[in-house]
Amino acid sequence: MENVKALIFDCYGTLIDWEQGSYDALQSLFNQKTCPSPEKVFKSLGKIKSNLQAGDKTMLYPIVLKEAYKLLCAELRLYYDEESAEEFALSVGFWPAFSDSIEALTILKSLNSKLIIHSNVDNQSFEKTRKKLEGDWGIFDNVFTAEDIGSYKPDYRNFHYVLESLEEEYEINSNEVLIVANSKRADIAPAKRLGLKSVWINRPEAILGVKGFEDIKADFEFSSMKHFAISLKDIMENDD
Repeated sequence: MENVKALIFDCYGTLIDWEQGSYDALQSLFNQKTCPSPEKVFKSLGKIKSNLQAGDKTMLYPIVLKEAYKLLCAELRLYYDEESAEEFALSVGFWPAFSDSIEALTILKSLNSKLIIHSNVDNQSFEKTRKKLEGDWGIFDNVFTAEDIGSYKPDYRNFHYVLESLEEEYEINSNEVLIVANSKRADIAPAKRLGLKSVWINRPEAILGVKGFEDIKADFEFSSMKHFAISLKDIMENDD
């Protein structure tokens, strides 16, 4: 990890607790007596979202969420109302950061590597999230969203787009980047196939993008962003 010049972060699931945020935003479903367990709901929601994103790569993320809500209600035979679907679609900016995210990003910012966001959301949603992570001072050197790229991870196009941009803007090549993510499906698996070094943030409470991908191994694994940041700091300082 000592030669890393850019850290490319997935945001939701890695820095932002999207499952807790979604759980809070889906209370109108969870309060229904016939609603199944959160794990089943999230698994169904994840599959529906993935299918929507693959079917229309340019569909903006709030629309993906709204359509997914409608299809989820139909699949699980739950009561659907338009207002709740709209609230869920606009909930991204309210999803909380993991407790260690800001401290970890502050540590990593001190290492002089470029901090890059590569996320499957739209620009407007991310700007709301950005304030939670950055506060009053900038942390991220660049942000790439599905809206910018015109497709969703795990599409290789997304990774090529980010890598080409980093090489053009910062003269950083693919051997000098590190993919940092919780989702094996959207990030670790495609990174591995593309020959990119990766770090799996193995948050034990995560449901989506992890189960069913046990055979996919990242180059490095940490139980939290904080542990990763401290370890990378130690490695880079000792290397100096």
